[in-house]
Amino acid sequence: MNLADYLSELLGQQDEVSLPGLGYFVRKRVNGYYNDKEGKFYPPYHHVKFVPEGKDDDAFALYVAKKKNISLASSKYFTEKFVSKLKEDAAKTNYPFSDLGLFYTDQDELVFKPNEKIASDASFYGYMPLNISKVGQQQQPPAGQVLPTAVQAISTPELAPSPIKTLRQLQQEQYVEEEYEQERPSKIWWILLITIVVIALGVFGVYKFYPTAFDKLKASYHKTFKKDGAIMPPVRPVAKPDSLNSDTVIKAVSSADSSGKPVPPAGLGQGIAVADTENVSRFELVVASFKGHPSAERELAKYKAEGLDKAKIVTDAPGPLVKVSVGTYPSLDIAEIAKNEYIKTGKIPATSNILEIKPHK
Repeated sequence: MNLADYLSELLGQQDEVSLPGLGYFVRKRVNGYYNDKEGKFYPPYHHVKFVPEGKDDDAFALYVAKKKNISLASSKYFTEKFVSKLKEDAAKTNYPFSDLGLFYTDQDELVFKPNEKIASDASFYGYMPLNISKVGQQQQPPAGQVLPTAVQAISTPELAPSPIKTLRQLQQEQYVEEEYEQERPSKIWWILLITIVVIALGVFGVYKFYPTAFDKLKASYHKTFKKDGAIMPPVRPVAKPDSLNSDTVIKAVSSADSSGKPVPPAGLGQGIAVADTENVSRFELVVASFKGHPSAERELAKYKAEGLDKAKIVTDAPGPLVKVSVGTYPSLDIAEIAKNEYIKTGKIPATSNILEIKPHK
């Protein structure tokens, strides 16, 4: 493809394109206008203005490099050769420059003569002039064609002659019928909208003047649903091993009795028997390790903000690094299931590992 065609393409996307060594082209819009003599309305269009002043701009070279799949240096080289060839040919004869116009030389000066409009302008391509007559002005029919003005009167020997409606009256009646058919759906939408507004106002009124009704609904909701939004049936003897809700994350040590011995937390009715936490290992799902607490605290806040409410800093982890965990599990198998599911959903990095915390002797 000629580089002039590339410039025409780029000018269709931008209002100004610079061609180094030659000048820059500006795309100007010409508004639509009405030709009173012809009785036609012509659509808007664009034409090109050329300014023979250089600009330090690599936009055109980058565009050519991308289209031809070459380097920027090669694109600049081809552009320089193209400009030199253009000036040389324009000194001899007219040089067509894509669909934008042509270059020629007048008294050793390069001149650009733009076309009246850009023929392949994507903005207004396919727009045709419209025949529009002024009020009270009869439109002139094309040569060789008679514009029908009225239907000829028809009379029969049996019936008395009666006036026949003109073609214009028939067309007006047809338009009125179409408008009536189009108004029906709009009326239905208005009725639906008014109904929704009335229902919303009714609910707001009940909430404003009878708030106790909403308190009853709220109480019923809390009986049926958990705090985190998961449905809570009345009896749930066994929990699925792959469940990752915050309610199924089991802490090894949750509280201590008066003697200081750890006891299991209440509400562990998930079908998992909890042994003496002093003699049972727990498994932490560690997502990151840091040398200091400030970095660990920032990482912890990030995971909590993402909805992992069980995220914490493992205070009794071995080693010098501060470790951040997003879950505590009673067995390695459950911890592996949780890890794989979290990695699959993108909640934790693939480098996360499971750390066994053995009981203190």
